[in-house]
Amino acid sequence: MATIKQIRDQSPIILNISNMVTPQHVADAINFIGASPIMFDDIKEAADLVNISNALVINMGSSNDTDVEKSIAAGKYANQKGIPVVIDPVAIGASQLRQDNFAKVAKEVKFDGVRGNAGELAFLADIEWNAQGIDAGEGDGDLHEIAKAVAQKFNCVSLLSGVVDVISDGQKVVEVKNGHHYFAVNVGCGDMLDGILGACLAVDNSLDSAVLAARILSIAGEIAGETTENIPYTFLNTVFDTLYQLSDAQINDLQKLE
Repeated sequence: MATIKQIRDQSPIILNISNMVTPQHVADAINFIGASPIMFDDIKEAADLVNISNALVINMGSSNDTDVEKSIAAGKYANQKGIPVVIDPVAIGASQLRQDNFAKVAKEVKFDGVRGNAGELAFLADIEWNAQGIDAGEGDGDLHEIAKAVAQKFNCVSLLSGVVDVISDGQKVVEVKNGHHYFAVNVGCGDMLDGILGACLAVDNSLDSAVLAARILSIAGEIAGETTENIPYTFLNTVFDTLYQLSDAQINDLQKLE
């Protein structure tokens, strides 16, 4: 299992295909836990950048042909090199284009981690859910079964993030019950978790490391929320400060696992 100390000691390079909204937040989250972010824009440098990287994170929030081509090219190189690939199927239920683009990438690239909210992962699991754009929405599906189904479908770990984070490798399911409700009002916190997940899997590609990713961000939010009541944007800045200072001892002391 990865630790935050190992991330800081190894400083893995995390290559990101980000969406247009959150690249700065994602880069900051990766950097503040001690990893090293690279934001990837031109397909011509895919091979070179994958070659120096320790994980690839694909965010599908910007659905266009260029990003799909970049994702497939970089994903194939990452698979060949044997480094983890994380994908975020942003608002996949919202449009046929997003569904088609995800399917194109999934056909060509092997994933090591899939991170999304309940609505996004329920769509991948073919479980009925009333998703609301990028928001999880509501549904009656069992979150454990959704996470397990996605992990089994793609033979990877899945991280279903929400009020409670649910992580599965297709057999075992772990809940992380830390967190704070201000994550929901700050756009891009899920994308930040994508990057943190990439860093954790880069150090150790396992279910326990995916659980660590959820613990890191959720506990940072819990700590930040103690001093930022009614100031949700300050909350986000405090999350970054907390990520920079967070220790394994704090994580182990504060974690709420089931």
